[in-house]
Formats: sequence, C-alpha cells, structure tokens
Amino acid sequence: MNQQIAEASSQAVQLFEQFNRQQAGELSRLAQKLSSTFASGGQLLVAGCGSLQPLAQLLASHFSFKLGFDRPVLPAVALGSDPVLAAAMGQADQSEQLLARHYRTQNSAQHLLLLFSDGSDVAALRAVRDEALDNGQPVALISSRGEADPLCREGVDLCLDLGTESLTRSHELILFVGHLLCELVEAELFGV
Repeated sequence: MNQQIAEASSQAVQLFEQFNRQQAGELSRLAQKLSSTFASGGQLLVAGCGSLQPLAQLLASHFSFKLGFDRPVLPAVALGSDPVLAAAMGQADQSEQLLARHYRTQNSAQHLLLLFSDGSDVAALRAVRDEALDNGQPVALISSRGEADPLCREGVDLCLDLGTESLTRSHELILFVGHLLCELVEAELFGV
C-alpha cells in the first residue's frame, strides 16, 4: 500500500477516535440543544468562511432535506450562501459583514448559530457571533483550536475541539461531526 495513503488513513482514524473520547459528551449536548430548538419552532443557522463555507452549506442541506431517510423539514440556513449578496458586499468592501447581514435577514426569534472555524480570527465570523450573542441566541463553535479559538469567548455555549490544525483533516472531521449531529437530532426527533 502507498505509504502516504496509509499515513493519512491512520491520522484520520486517530483523530476520529480522539474526538470520540474527548468531545462525544459535548456533541451530545449540542444535538440535544439543537433538537430542542427545532422542537420549539426554531432553526439552525450555520456559518463558515473560506473552505468551510461549503461544509456549512452541506450540513444545512442535510437538515433542510434529509440525511438518510425521508422526514419533515428541519429548518437550517447556511449564512453567507447568497452569491449576489456576497458579490455586492465584496464590491462595497464590506465582506466582513456578510454573515451578520445574512443573519439579520433570517428574522428568527429562536435559533442556534453553529460556527465552523479553522482557528483563525475571521472578522465575518466574529461579527455574526457577536450579533447572535447580543440577541441572546445560543452559539456553538466547532473549531480546530477548541477553546483556544479566538471565536470561543464568554457566552458561547459549546466549543467543540477537532484536535487538529490540519485543514484537510479538519474538513474530514467536520463532515463526520456534521453527519453525526444530523443523525443524533433525527434520532431524537423522529425515533430512528
């Protein structure tokens, strides 16, 4: 077997096992909080920047449509996914306000904001986090740096640590965590 393939596979397995040992309780708490949000008529707002934005969109689509079986809609929106708004705000040199501006359009009385972070201090994520906290809404963070992430500040309900700063491994783990989160919520709400 190619050594690079073997090493990448080994790294991924170790990260998944480490995440399970260290973060399973926090992920369960997030799933319960999100299930309660959906059950009381709220919605999930997901945000990520750069290469994490498509992962946010994928997770939102799994909740809005389905992951493994047909079920009612679980309202989820990936903030920043409006390409026309993104282009207009970029042209006006206001990209750091894109997520917060999209957040304001949701006009939701109850939601949970889930942030995906690579551990860097991204102004757009900071702005939407602060707006959600100012509105008294729960905020959760999935980050490659956990509580050391600049986005994990007082008021953030959960800071899940991916345990790696490798962008590639972070992407793999975020996909796993997102799918597992959806499965846990589906099981809680629909008994499957």
